[in-house]
Amino acid sequence: METYIARSELAPIAEKVLAGERLTFEDGVALYRSNDLLTLGALANFVREKKNGNLAYYIINRHINPTNICFVDCQLCAFARKVGEEGGWTMSIEEVVQTAARGYTDSVREFHIVGGLHPYLPFQYYVDLLRALKYHFPNVHLKAFTCVELDYLAKLAGKSLRETIEILKEAGLDSVPGGGAEIFARRVRDLICTHKISGERWMEVARTVHECGLKSTATMLYGHVETYEE
Repeated sequence: METYIARSELAPIAEKVLAGERLTFEDGVALYRSNDLLTLGALANFVREKKNGNLAYYIINRHINPTNICFVDCQLCAFARKVGEEGGWTMSIEEVVQTAARGYTDSVREFHIVGGLHPYLPFQYYVDLLRALKYHFPNVHLKAFTCVELDYLAKLAGKSLRETIEILKEAGLDSVPGGGAEIFARRVRDLICTHKISGERWMEVARTVHECGLKSTATMLYGHVETYEE
């Protein structure tokens, strides 16, 4: 494999990866454009083993969507419904707990909780939701509310973003999922999610999440209208 990599068009980038050097933006674009899957895979595995050893990790989780009612019209979304629209739902706290309990075993390690931006649910609903799940499933990690949702919940609560996160954290929030990141470029967001918070605001929310002692992920939605550079 080393001989193969040395002959690859990605050899200059491979040298940086193997030396532990940080890659440039241009390096990233070159990797994205490349069809050399063998070299890409080998380099990715090198970094993986350097960070984690020859180990792979997974969790058993359950996705819970308390509501799909959302006032934001994202062009990319087939999930959301308006209030009163056919196919819409909003769970009570009891229904959320029942959904979490359905098929539950001690192997379940995480509840992944995301939903629409409901125009009428009060902030207390989200606090009570976390408290109820943590009460009934104290050993389950609650990964809930994307950065888009947190931005909206702060407005609902009438509090600063930091205060809002701290309240949710006290109620049982353990980490934050990466939805809503999509592609940060303004041109792309104007095409696929015009009314969603900007990429800059998304990163500001994520930064505040981390400053509050929580971890988060970022979910890139790619392969649509974006360029390699975007």
